[in-house]
Amino acid sequence: MLTLANWATLNTPGLRKIYSDQFNQQPSNLPFLFSMNSSNRTTETDLEDPGIDNFAVLSGEVSYDTTVQGYQTLYTHEEYARGLKVERKLVDDDLYGIISKKPRRLAIAATRTREQSGANILNDAFNSSVVGGDAVSLCNASHPSLQNSSVQSNTGTSTLTAVNVEATRRLMVAFRDSNDNIIGINPDTLIVPVQLEEAAWEIINSKGKVDTAQNNANFHHGKYNLIVWPNYLSSSTRWFFADSMLMKEFLNWFDRIKPEFTKDSEFETYMVKYAGYMRYSLGWSDWRWIFGHNPA
Repeated sequence: MLTLANWATLNTPGLRKIYSDQFNQQPSNLPFLFSMNSSNRTTETDLEDPGIDNFAVLSGEVSYDTTVQGYQTLYTHEEYARGLKVERKLVDDDLYGIISKKPRRLAIAATRTREQSGANILNDAFNSSVVGGDAVSLCNASHPSLQNSSVQSNTGTSTLTAVNVEATRRLMVAFRDSNDNIIGINPDTLIVPVQLEEAAWEIINSKGKVDTAQNNANFHHGKYNLIVWPNYLSSSTRWFFADSMLMKEFLNWFDRIKPEFTKDSEFETYMVKYAGYMRYSLGWSDWRWIFGHNPA
């Protein structure tokens, strides 16, 4: 609660400057990673289509496919809120207009909260307690198959180097669907924390082979996009390689209620109240768009 007693300086002439959330806000990465959707339901559900086996030689009659229903992913919208209570006389006596800007601070806090929620998909990518429709984490060595006992991996422990980027690309290209059929994967986006931004930029933009004395052409030159997520990614060493088209297909955000802000007052106390509210869900419907490395 904001009162004149704990914000008494706002009633004192002569302050040179007051600052709070005046720092430039970082552009949001959410639209670049997520498929941003609206929702008018309590929950949203995605269902995996395992795909169809290859054509067989026609020997008298058509061979019919017998695939089963794929994994189901449930998106349950969570509520988020934050409020401020301000003493009426503090509003009246604020010489610097700071209190009138507090509702804007709520909007900035809402933006930060949403950004952190999005980044936590990657922060929890190796967390066995945060699972997808196939009951394992986003980046896991044991993604199960619906049709047989085989498993696939999209996780490693390699550091970010040009050699390891290429090794990871080859592993991703070899991903199969749940029926063990060949699929098309095109890794084209590196996602890194700010601590790895320089290394990632050199891998993508150097014309010569990175960190070698030879004048070989750099295979990676201009091939990949780079997404840097300063401050929100919790690890300084983890990095991710993604297929951006599949990422936008399978990494989903649902806004049930977009951020909204209200103002009210308490008749008995003359407190002015500001509040913000939003409700959303997010997650992934399939893991095959990403490969994550968690170096020791």
